[in-house]
Amino acid sequence: MKIVAVPSHALGPGNVGSDGSIGGIGSIGSIVVEPDEARVLVSLSQQMQSLLADALETDADTDAGTETDTAVQRLLPNAYRDDPELADEWRRFSRRGLIERKIGFARTLTTALTPVAAGDAEGTVSLTTDAALDWVRGIGDLRLVIADRMGTVVDGDDARAGEPGLQDLYELLAWMQDGLVQLLEAADDAALEAAP
Repeated sequence: MKIVAVPSHALGPGNVGSDGSIGGIGSIGSIVVEPDEARVLVSLSQQMQSLLADALETDADTDAGTETDTAVQRLLPNAYRDDPELADEWRRFSRRGLIERKIGFARTLTTALTPVAAGDAEGTVSLTTDAALDWVRGIGDLRLVIADRMGTVVDGDDARAGEPGLQDLYELLAWMQDGLVQLLEAADDAALEAAP
């Protein structure tokens, strides 16, 4: 897997729109991914969507503050730990929208990677600024769930639990997230340089 920025000459003045799009096509870069890598990421993204959909059902069936899955607690923390009344209000008015956005981030990954996962050759996924932001957010959510499953509280903790390979997967996702942030920063810098 590799993350590729749009060539710098394409990021020059006149080629960057106010929304960060390049040359009218919107791409700021791409991710080159192998089918096996894509299959793993699609599987993780689908599991994330399912986990969050279950949280939506839990909201409809019970008190949202009684979530028992610690990974969901990390994804959807209590907004007001010291004020139960404000916490209830936040859950009523904001939690559903947050869950739906997080499902959308995971769906962005699934949609982009499914064609590569279904093939037998490496594929290139073009990224717009919005798509790259969704990828960063979706990967961040995946990292939170994997960290929870390993018993990791903060970056740098030794993985104490979880299935073999989770630590490697967590580190791959960290690398991807960092690369995407660098890609977004380069596109933002190019847009600023191109601004009148």
